[in-house]
Amino acid sequence: MTACAEDLHGDPAAEDDGGEDDELSELQRITAPADIEIKDAVDRWADYAAPGTLQHFSGNTLLHTDFAPHNVLIADGHARLIDWAWPKRGAAWIDPGALALRLMDAGHPAEDAIMFAGRFPSWPNTDPEALTAFGSASAALWREIAEADPTPWKQGMAKRAAACRIVLLRRSTPTVGSTSS
Repeated sequence: MTACAEDLHGDPAAEDDGGEDDELSELQRITAPADIEIKDAVDRWADYAAPGTLQHFSGNTLLHTDFAPHNVLIADGHARLIDWAWPKRGAAWIDPGALALRLMDAGHPAEDAIMFAGRFPSWPNTDPEALTAFGSASAALWREIAEADPTPWKQGMAKRAAACRIVLLRRSTPTVGSTSS
């Protein structure tokens, strides 16, 4: 999926315009079917999340988690997700985080990609500790993937996940030394 620079700099609080992120936002409202075996996000990130943070990944939302460009088809102004090889059941905010990593892969700066994630209903009100946990877990996951198979795109994803982690850490850390008069 590729987003235009103006899409990334748009106001996340602005009204929906009937564009492509409407369909992606709709996914956040879908509960994962109980009668189909779907891996839990807690299990997916258990080996990578910091101790005491796995509860943030828990939820009942159906997650796609793989927003590689070839998995998102745009037709008639609507996005369609295909290739559901890695579906998960978990917290709704995970998909916008996964999308932010892919936007970075498409060349967007981490700050812009994370700001774009704010367009999705689950992201703005998510506990900053949860987003930091995701950033750290994703960085660890992609680092392991790149170490096992050092192809250039996997090395690049590991670097982008590390950059995403740093931005999420900065956003969640209160400014020290600021005082009000």
